[in-house]
Amino acid sequence: MKKKASHLTALLLTLGAVLCFAAGAAAADTLQAITAYLDPGITIIFDGEAKTLTDAKGARVYPITYNGSTYLPVRAVADLAGLEVNWDQATKTVHLGKMSTDVDLIDTLNNYYRDSGVDNWGAQVKTGEKDPMEISGINCSHWIDLYLGTWMEQTPTAKISFNLEGKYDTLAFQYYTTKDVILKVFGDNDSVLFEQEIHGGRVAQTVTVPLLKTTQLSFYAEQISKDTRNSHTYIFDAKLS
Repeated sequence: MKKKASHLTALLLTLGAVLCFAAGAAAADTLQAITAYLDPGITIIFDGEAKTLTDAKGARVYPITYNGSTYLPVRAVADLAGLEVNWDQATKTVHLGKMSTDVDLIDTLNNYYRDSGVDNWGAQVKTGEKDPMEISGINCSHWIDLYLGTWMEQTPTAKISFNLEGKYDTLAFQYYTTKDVILKVFGDNDSVLFEQEIHGGRVAQTVTVPLLKTTQLSFYAEQISKDTRNSHTYIFDAKLS
């Protein structure tokens, strides 16, 4: 097992260089002309056996020598290592292993309802809209902030809602709060998918919630006492699958 792991590590290190070459060749704005050489004389040994490298159609391909380094075709090496390989034309990205089908809720979807008493709070912040912020020691580029203010006579609450169109089975996210609050996740008809009293200043926690094909998804925070007013409850790293 150690032997295979060491071979796989070596192959992936080689792949790192090849990925840059492959992505650059597909993107006109990063394309650079080079002089390289196909070298059929190089033998590839994997787990003690000589291997023939082939492309997706089964045609034989050869290593390339450039500036004293040897480059191997991504797909051929991935096949040797037993890795799935896919090319994403839209993002010019080579995917090794299984492609993630998760959807980033905060960066991908727009909320259609938000209520926290102040328009600037209860906010959905997407990547690039604000500077990254550290939440529970984690550098975050996008998040939801459920803010509970100090000015309300009644129990402050904050809520933000999204339309999932019944497309997803689960939601995984991290949460963190500055003060003790009750955090809830609602589905259709305000059915409670998750409810937890969470404590201020504690390390962020991760939770996975079954969505049961819900259409409406809402995050909801409620103060526990007047001492917990003026608090921020953050939702981040929220992935739908």
